[in-house]
Amino acid sequence: MKKIVCALLAAITAIGCVNDPAMERPTNHHATILGSSTEAARGVLMVRMANGDATLDVEGATVKAMFPTNGSDMDCWRLVRFDENTSLESMASCIAEMEDVEVVEYSQHIERPKTQSMAMPASRPEVTRAVEYPFDDPELPWQWHYYNDGSLSDDAKAGADINLLNAWKYTAGDRRVVVAVIDGGIMVEHPDLADNMWVNEAEKNGLTGVDDDGNGYIDDIHGWNCVRECGDVTADAHGTHVAGTISAVNNNGFAVCGIAGGTGNGDGVRLMAIQIFENDEGCYSHQIAEGIRYAADNGAAIANNSWGYSPTAYYNDGEYEQYCGVVQEAINYFKQNAGLEGVMDGGLMIWAAGNDSVDYANYPGAYNSNVCVASIAPNYTPAFYTNYGPGTNICAPGGDSTYGTIMAVSSTSVEYAYGDGYEYMHGTSMATPHVTGCAALGLSYALKQGYHFTVDEYRNIIVTSVHDINQYMHGTREYYDYKTGTYPTFSCDKYKNKMGTGYIDAHLLLMQLDSTPCLYVKTNEEQLLSLDAYFGDGAKEICFKEVEMSDEAKTALGVTSTPTIENGMLKIKCTKVGVGRIKVKAIAGDTLVGGGINIGGMAMEREFEIVARGSVAENGGWL
Repeated sequence: MKKIVCALLAAITAIGCVNDPAMERPTNHHATILGSSTEAARGVLMVRMANGDATLDVEGATVKAMFPTNGSDMDCWRLVRFDENTSLESMASCIAEMEDVEVVEYSQHIERPKTQSMAMPASRPEVTRAVEYPFDDPELPWQWHYYNDGSLSDDAKAGADINLLNAWKYTAGDRRVVVAVIDGGIMVEHPDLADNMWVNEAEKNGLTGVDDDGNGYIDDIHGWNCVRECGDVTADAHGTHVAGTISAVNNNGFAVCGIAGGTGNGDGVRLMAIQIFENDEGCYSHQIAEGIRYAADNGAAIANNSWGYSPTAYYNDGEYEQYCGVVQEAINYFKQNAGLEGVMDGGLMIWAAGNDSVDYANYPGAYNSNVCVASIAPNYTPAFYTNYGPGTNICAPGGDSTYGTIMAVSSTSVEYAYGDGYEYMHGTSMATPHVTGCAALGLSYALKQGYHFTVDEYRNIIVTSVHDINQYMHGTREYYDYKTGTYPTFSCDKYKNKMGTGYIDAHLLLMQLDSTPCLYVKTNEEQLLSLDAYFGDGAKEICFKEVEMSDEAKTALGVTSTPTIENGMLKIKCTKVGVGRIKVKAIAGDTLVGGGINIGGMAMEREFEIVARGSVAENGGWL
């Protein structure tokens, strides 16, 4: 095979290409060079070869494969490291002339997400909510993003949440589910996170400085620090806050709850720390690719990405595919090689839409096969900062200038006190782990029920487990501008049909996995609910026999009279917030069931989940 050797002289800034004495230099070959060298990482290039077996020899540099051999195009990527004083442009041009080289990519700089940390409220109203909380974490009543009854503030609206309390009746997590938090580092010893951290037992119990498990990484106990290229994950407020939303330890009598944080019995979803940001600096695309690969190879099923490129980096999928080579390759690698054995084939990646208030989502989240999350305030309206429009798939609570989402953060002390280990933040960075947490909860439930699906099937279930948001996209609202100290207003109308399918509902997600329809009921009002969608448009002509409801379900919903069917509609009154199952029995084709001496119809029945809330969206769900 022909090859060209790039000779490096570390003391100078230019390099020259020289022929291998035994080989003839190829002619008329110059590979594509992607990106800009202006803010690229020094001393690093990423190179895609024509095939996985092609060799790349660069004198004075180290070359390694970026992805394990798996017989796909991913085998073709190489990471080339050389002296940082060497000219990037010259090295890129030289390598681009080598045989079998197809692409040379600069490792682009990515800014760390800018999320607004908020001062703790000077005072908060006394908790007087009548709802029964399943866990004893004292801040749970203030996690409006999980359950919002409208009492938080004048701006809050009942139901602007992820309906988590009802989902917890079925599952609160499973340790077999691992979520990679690709972000700033997690404070792994935080008292509300430590028990739910992913632990590489071989490294924890092995020798310092030794790759005890042979995975190519040394001392990677809780994950990998891609910035320092070591297993020492350093605490970061943003990454810790994101992680806590997904799986802070529940029912430990301490502070807050995580969406999939378990029941306090060692059953929370585990958090793998993939650190790509440290301090106030950004990171580089080769570091992100390394982190995504690590997560896929070490057991993660879901990856949370509360970050993205600037809104002007890419304007469409084609441009992104053309110029964002190795990061998208890493994303593809995760989708193909991660997953949860026996439940989900492939890995799921969830991304933030961005906080630039522009009418399109940032990449990589905007790419057509990624789940991309916009943010809503505690009153159903768009958060003033959220990106929206093309590329946005779904929305979730992310907080606003009045109330953010409260969660654990890193600090020099983790004593439980306001401003010391916990704070409010808002951003699409906060909305994203709400969708990730719901997805992790869904996988936990699938393990319990024995369900199996592909990652594409599960992604479709997630983005359809929503309620209508467009009904709130009208009028104007104000927000507090921290920079100017003023209260500007903006129109909500421009967000209509641009916030994805709707706002996510954790309980509805579990019911979709069960294929159980949900019927939403407003408390303390007698309701007549149409069953046409489930028994056909002629439901009123069907012979309904009875509605079965257990005493347990009646108690949970405050139902004093068994529901009935009137003209094909379910008649029910609930006096308590909660959930409960009913079974509707009917006969298809006659008033009698056929059999024996009878010729008649076919007995049929359907189960429904009754969901009673103080406020109900106009449509029960997206479907």
